[in-house]
Amino acid sequence: MKKYFYLIITLFALSCSTEDDAIPNQNGLSLEKSANLKNSSPVQLVKAWNSYSFYRGFNTWTRKFTVKVANLNYDKSVSIYHEKVGGNWEEIPLSYSMSLDNGDEIWEGQYRYYAYTPGKIYEDEFVVKYDVNNTTYWDNNNNNNYKIEEKQIGSFFAEPDLNVSVDSDFDRLYTSFDGVTTTLNIVADVRNISPTKEVQVVYTTDGWETERYFSLAYTKYWYNSYDYVLTSPNPFNVERWTGSVTINEEVDDIEYAVVYKVNGQQYWDNNYGQNYSISK
Repeated sequence: MKKYFYLIITLFALSCSTEDDAIPNQNGLSLEKSANLKNSSPVQLVKAWNSYSFYRGFNTWTRKFTVKVANLNYDKSVSIYHEKVGGNWEEIPLSYSMSLDNGDEIWEGQYRYYAYTPGKIYEDEFVVKYDVNNTTYWDNNNNNNYKIEEKQIGSFFAEPDLNVSVDSDFDRLYTSFDGVTTTLNIVADVRNISPTKEVQVVYTTDGWETERYFSLAYTKYWYNSYDYVLTSPNPFNVERWTGSVTINEEVDDIEYAVVYKVNGQQYWDNNYGQNYSISK
């Protein structure tokens, strides 16, 4: 993971398509061509996450993507077409994550790479590509392409109705060093609709026979070790809220959801009706 030029790129995600299609002329997909692609309703970027860090000459770039597609056929592929330094574009495959009650599917993926070099590989712009039934559908943000700059840290909510999102990469259920205290820690992002708001976690330890609540707190500066600092609200007007609660030490599994209360409305992230699950 170094440049001397030791560089590792990790592209997470596999396609569920049964065909091993080659990317057609990916190096020739110009910015102008991408900008002329038409948006189509069968595919929608839900959200993206971006982080960048620099520590003693060591760089880390991470970008995550969540996409919703209409299930038009089992055999399909979903990917991100991302601009690279130099003007070429590269296809980053996403992987199937879950099916929704209405038949739509969630696909996810990310790129992450490290280097002892000031030079990045990817530029800021990207679009979403969905191949199914010998047809290609695009979400290119209404011909504007999506754009996240290198140092715009945190969540970007692309779906207009998305106002709260759990960051399950950072939820934790753990026993402290004393071997007795068990703590549930939750991290969520909310759209900054109004200065006055409340964010809560509702959880159960007994399969929803009973449920309990605890509040999350607005976190102006959120640190991920020395990697990076997320400032709330971020450039996309999204805030990070965090909190924890002590749980009975005998509990090993928890289900939870997050509710965001603002302007007399409630917005939920319950993992599309399936709730979030976490275990020790």
